Parts: sequence; structure tokens; C-alpha cells
Amino acid sequence: MNAAQLRAAARARAQRWLRDRGYLVERLTPDELRYMTSWSDAPIPAGQPVPQRDDPRLVALRRRYDELDWPVTAHSRWSDRSFVDFARFRGDSLYIWHYRESPRVSALKYFMFLRYVEERDHKGWLDALGEDGAFGCWTFEFPGRRPVSRDLLDSVNELTFLDRHLQLSGWDGLRALDIGAGYGRLAHRAAQALPGLRDWCCADAVAESTYLCEHYLQYRGVVPPARVVELPDVPSLAPGAFDLAVNAHVFSECPREAVRWWAEQLARLGVNWLFVVPNEADGFFTHEADGSRRDYREVLEQGGYRLVVDEPAFADPAVRELLRVHDRHCLFERDRP
Repeated sequence: MNAAQLRAAARARAQRWLRDRGYLVERLTPDELRYMTSWSDAPIPAGQPVPQRDDPRLVALRRRYDELDWPVTAHSRWSDRSFVDFARFRGDSLYIWHYRESPRVSALKYFMFLRYVEERDHKGWLDALGEDGAFGCWTFEFPGRRPVSRDLLDSVNELTFLDRHLQLSGWDGLRALDIGAGYGRLAHRAAQALPGLRDWCCADAVAESTYLCEHYLQYRGVVPPARVVELPDVPSLAPGAFDLAVNAHVFSECPREAVRWWAEQLARLGVNWLFVVPNEADGFFTHEADGSRRDYREVLEQGGYRLVVDEPAFADPAVRELLRVHDRHCLFERDRP
């Protein structure tokens, strides 16, 4: 037996040994290897402005945020932001996960995600809003359709829910406060989709998020109606300035006392509607610094907010199971005096 035959026999023996123990080993193509090991998709195009960690604007924001001794600045999930890639912040990051597995499995999941949203997208937002993959965003392309991403699909799904319950697309003069806005994902999409939008105000307790949001919304050309408010200025926002507050996945990733701080601000502002996307299939739970989970629904209720709609983000249970996504879309209404 020559050397090549010996290697083949050893490889076959190793594969059998692994298979008998429940493991399957396959050689990845170069594209598959890149997909499985990279945190972002396409390289940054030449000439695209890139946020910088040493930008004096970010340095000033960090200094201002660090001076605050408020419950909302005591982070649990966001205590370490050093690994956020500023050039590719729309890739896999703390801001947005892309459910990546093998390329084929991911493509099948995203096609199912796309078909689900398409069937409910009566405003044609998927085509109108589009996706260009900027800042490292993972995109998927299917024959006869424009590129899509989780950023786009989540946003259209959320806006469709709000349109169904609050008729957002026909709301002239809508004013919204985006709590934990991150890099401005939903603000960008709302500014594209809603012709009557007057103000979409983005707030975040993380200085890096405020900085990236400013950069991203300016890059997208949606300022106004979108804008960014620094966290220290939130208590100065005027009562009656907002009709709706949105919180996508954020309360599930911060301590209970941070939720209480935001609930007190909402009550002070007199915001009538609160849209929340919890990470859990049931209940409303925070993420404490020690890893424990605490209920925050009662905190919202103490602030005068009553749950009026609680729906799975994916109404079809088969879609939920195949995507392994059990998020919910929840709408709270403020008790009127």
C-alpha cells in the first residue's frame, strides 16, 4: 500500500470513528470557510466613510456618559464593547445576530424568513427599502428578488406589526422615541417607510451606540426626520413630545433597574404607546450582572403601561421552530388619566 492509500485508509477510519460517535466531518469550500469564520460579509467599499475609535466625537461622548451615575448606565450584556468592529458594525455583533450556520442551511432559513415577511408585506416595503450590505451586513440573494438581510427582514416585520395595530403608514406627524436604538437600524427603516414621520429620536445608554447611530443615520441621509439624543439629555426631553416608544430586544439585555429608569422617563414624557420585542418565548425578563433573570413587566405596569397585544414575531409555529427564533412583538398602552 502506497502513501496515498495509507492516508485514504487512515482518513476513512477516522471518519468512521467520528461518525460512530455522532460527528460528521466535511471539507469546506473556500466560500464556506469564509462564511463560517468571518464576522462580516463583503469588504468595506473604497471611499465609504468609516467610524473611528479615536474620533474626538466618540471620546467626548464616552467622557460624558462615564460621568453619569444612573441605573441605566450599569450594563450587564454591554459591559465590554471592545470587540465591536466599527468598520463592520452591521455584521455579526452585539447589535444584530445573523443566525449563521452552514451557507446552505442559512440560505434556506433566510428564504423561509423572506417568504414569511413577503406574505405580510402589503406595503411593498421589502422592495422599497432594499439592502446594500453596507458596513459588513450579511446579505442573501435569491432568484427574482432583491438582496435581503436580517436588518431588513426584522425591520419590515416589526413595522408591519405596528402598521397593523397602530396604522403607522397613515399616521401624519408621528413622533417616536427609540430606546436602545443601537446603530439606528429601525430608525433608518422607519424614515424610509413612513411618509408622515415627523421625528424618530434615537437614545442609547452606550456611548459607542450613540456615536455609530449618528454616523449611520447621516450616512443614510435620513436626518431629519431621524435624529440622535445623547443619554444625559434624555431627562430634558419635553413631556408630550412622543406618541410611541420602541424597544427592540434591549430590555431583555439590561438590568431591571435600567428598565425602571426608562419606564420612569416614559411616564414623565406621557408616551401613549410602547412597542417591546422581548428575546423570550414567554414572559419579560432582564439580564442582570450576575447572569440572573428578573421579571420587568411589573416595572412597566408600575409606570402605567398595560399589555394590550402579545404576538409571536412569527405567527406560524413551523417557521418559529425551523428558524429557532421565538421573539415576540408586544404592544403596551399607557393608562390615560
